[in-house]
Amino acid sequence: MTQQVLTLDDFRTYLSLSGEIDEARAQQILSLAQSLCESVVSPLPTGAAAVVLDVAARAWTNPTNAQSMATGPYSASYGAVGGGLWLTRQNKSTLRRLAGGGGAFSIETLPASAGQSLPWWDTNAFYTADDEPSF
Repeated sequence: MTQQVLTLDDFRTYLSLSGEIDEARAQQILSLAQSLCESVVSPLPTGAAAVVLDVAARAWTNPTNAQSMATGPYSASYGAVGGGLWLTRQNKSTLRRLAGGGGAFSIETLPASAGQSLPWWDTNAFYTADDEPSF
């Protein structure tokens, strides 16, 4: 198993939790959140702790992915942003960017010899009337 990028104290500080918490649950959520992140990029790059923390905090605060709650005359809606243990598109994008997959370069997929046997009119050469090829 890989080294954990976050400690329980990091998690507790981020969520402003004071007092007793279920440490077994917190540790399991941190481990599962890190595993999800490692499914996108492994090993996790420097700075990935923020993404792991985001995933873990979402799972801690809304573990059942509830969209709304109601008690008596009071109700609360969470909209399209639910909880649970999952990666958002932004989480995946951030992990890839941190790992160096930002797309700031391109890779030539053609071999160096591509296009060497093209007809004269399909090349980038410029001909004058004196060196025009004959048929």
